[in-house]
Amino acid sequence: MKHISKPKSTVLFSKQLLTLYLLSLLFGVSLGLFNPLMSTFMEQQQVSQIWIGINSTVYFLAIAVATPVVNRLLRQWGIRPVLLLGLLLMGLSGSAFPLTTQLSLWFIVRIVMGFGVCSFLIGGQTALNHFSHESSRARVSGFYFLAMGLGFIIGPALGPRFYNISPQLAFLMGGAVNAIAFVVIWFYLRQKIILKTSSNSLLLPLLKQFKFPIHGVFAYGMAEATLITLYPVFLLRQNYTVEQMGLTLSVFVLGSLVSTVPVTSLADKWDKVSVLFGCVFIGIIASLGLTIIDNYWLILMFSMLTGASIGPVYPLCLALLGQQVKSKDLGAGTALFTTTYSLGNATGPVLSSLMMEMLGNRFIFSAFIPIYIVLLLRMLSKEKKPKFEF
Repeated sequence: MKHISKPKSTVLFSKQLLTLYLLSLLFGVSLGLFNPLMSTFMEQQQVSQIWIGINSTVYFLAIAVATPVVNRLLRQWGIRPVLLLGLLLMGLSGSAFPLTTQLSLWFIVRIVMGFGVCSFLIGGQTALNHFSHESSRARVSGFYFLAMGLGFIIGPALGPRFYNISPQLAFLMGGAVNAIAFVVIWFYLRQKIILKTSSNSLLLPLLKQFKFPIHGVFAYGMAEATLITLYPVFLLRQNYTVEQMGLTLSVFVLGSLVSTVPVTSLADKWDKVSVLFGCVFIGIIASLGLTIIDNYWLILMFSMLTGASIGPVYPLCLALLGQQVKSKDLGAGTALFTTTYSLGNATGPVLSSLMMEMLGNRFIFSAFIPIYIVLLLRMLSKEKKPKFEF
């Protein structure tokens, strides 16, 4: 397969990277609008919480199941068509969600959306590592996910305003955001980017190329999904108000956004694995604090610290993937990365809820903390002494 190679710029804001940052922002707005409104719409149609939860789990599993297919498409078509396909599927499926009240059709919509999200994530993150220079890879990932995080804030803020006017209008707005992203790719990411790939399309053999990214992103997926879906329940069961719960989650997101760029910048100057170790270590301490402390103001502080430490784990792991994987396996490696993250999202809330039922509410994080501890031990035992390169 023809390999189109362009010099990788060390500039953080080249034309290609600015386009990817903008796409990440629009993607975050779209998902931040679609996902909570889908649960809201189902709730208003008197669908039980169990089916709402299953619908969400199917969405994450669809992302994981779609990755081998998307990986093959990436090898055959290149990055640009895969990105366009992902946005098309996301926009059409999301906009169609309120047009039916059939539970079976909602599952079909979520499966199609999962395929679209998978296509965008793999295409976008492959492009990100393709255009990144080794000296700035972590910072580029940091800006990319900072943009996505801002989108996740904008989407939930705008969605309910349109939803109060008309649910259909709100979902159409989400589709319009995807259409804008489609146009951005069409006009500003015009070059055909087909990566030189190996003949082996299997994802699991790639595990031997990685040291820590796959382990780290699985734990991150578990932690993120547990914090977002179950920690609000934990707070409410501790007799905190809905307003206090909302503020706690907002502080968590804020901590993640504020820390991502500085932490990833430090990783480029110092050592990615050492910075990842620090984030995971602090994340464990902060997560334990959230379950032990009863003072609300201290909870806010630890929520900020948890977001600031756990938030950068994803871009750090993505940067490590780009550093460790061979260029011919970059697309497949990104696919495996996305699969692992989605499986973490899907299993985290399930395992954590079981722990809460069996052992009590304060064991909410007992599912992912042991996985983080194992990651720390692996980094301590296998990695050389950190290099200081200022």
